[in-house]
Amino acid sequence: MSSHFTLLSTGMCLAVTGLFAQTPTKLDADECTVWQRELTFAQSVEKHDAQAFAAHLHPGAVFNAATNSPARGRDAVIENWKPLVEGKEIRLRWRPEVVNIGGDRNIAISRGPFVLEDIRPDAKVKFRVGQFTSVWVKQPTGEWVVLFDGGGPPPTEVKDAQAAQEYLSRAPSACPAR
Repeated sequence: MSSHFTLLSTGMCLAVTGLFAQTPTKLDADECTVWQRELTFAQSVEKHDAQAFAAHLHPGAVFNAATNSPARGRDAVIENWKPLVEGKEIRLRWRPEVVNIGGDRNIAISRGPFVLEDIRPDAKVKFRVGQFTSVWVKQPTGEWVVLFDGGGPPPTEVKDAQAAQEYLSRAPSACPAR
């Protein structure tokens, strides 16, 4: 009986694991537009361009939306993210990995890896990695803007810059178009 249970448990684990396996998804043209917009959003922070960062935000944006301490509204998000955009102590890099648009073609979700690098000389932890989730809405002008940034579990420490880069590099460098 116990060997049957072990076999059944192992089979169920493999089946469940298969459900969550990551296979590259080919994105349609609209999803690639959102993918590219997420990438330019990330570049605005990497280039310390506060104006470009703000241009990606919906006026009613909510960041850390899945937490008990969200930043509500474009101005609050800009203020909350100012240290990250300036990049004087902490540098943030991210890249979209997944973009999906559902039945409402004006709403999209994106997800992917991010890297936080603490560049302060006395930092005990230099690199942390995690996953972001963003919800985008298409404006009447056709431009996509971020409405929600999910926030999520605390990032995980990694040992060095190479490990951080490897984590970030798992996301494609160009939109995986159909």
